[in-house]
Amino acid sequence: MRPCLFALTLLFALALLPLTIQGSAAWAESKIFDGVWEACQGQKGEQACIYYVLKQKDDRICGLWHYQATEEYDGRLIAESKGLSGRVTYTCARVGSETGIECADKAVPFSPSEWTKINKTLLICDGRLYALDGNGRSCADLGKSPGLPKLSSFTQPASKEDRDWMNACLNDPAYPPPQLRK
Repeated sequence: MRPCLFALTLLFALALLPLTIQGSAAWAESKIFDGVWEACQGQKGEQACIYYVLKQKDDRICGLWHYQATEEYDGRLIAESKGLSGRVTYTCARVGSETGIECADKAVPFSPSEWTKINKTLLICDGRLYALDGNGRSCADLGKSPGLPKLSSFTQPASKEDRDWMNACLNDPAYPPPQLRK
């Protein structure tokens, strides 16, 4: 009796396998920005490095970024995705970077005063992440930029504060705060 039950369970699992694989492919495709993206290059004899830790849920992208050359800057971003493109709409960072508003010490609850409204494009072209300012909106606008390769799909931020922020950013439907959406 037991071998028959095992055989039926195995047949049922095998019958569902194509559906599971299809669902996994759609799930993976829907989270195309998830991961750690990083690149370093020489700049006047010094090394300049940038990385993004991005997490995606539906069309929302929440992320952390870090830039290091002669100075170091860290920040957070909120973006909306459409296929292989994402539009960064809000950021906060260490003053002196692309924003004049520093990220709050306490990530949650959110405060509108923590964020700068921006318009920046994130693109995935040939498996690399590109961050474009200005009018760049497609892979044809990249020029000779090498982009950032995806190093890992692991997107767990190191600090508890960043983990709390990313979780709230991805799961709070009222975010960003209404005062920012005007």
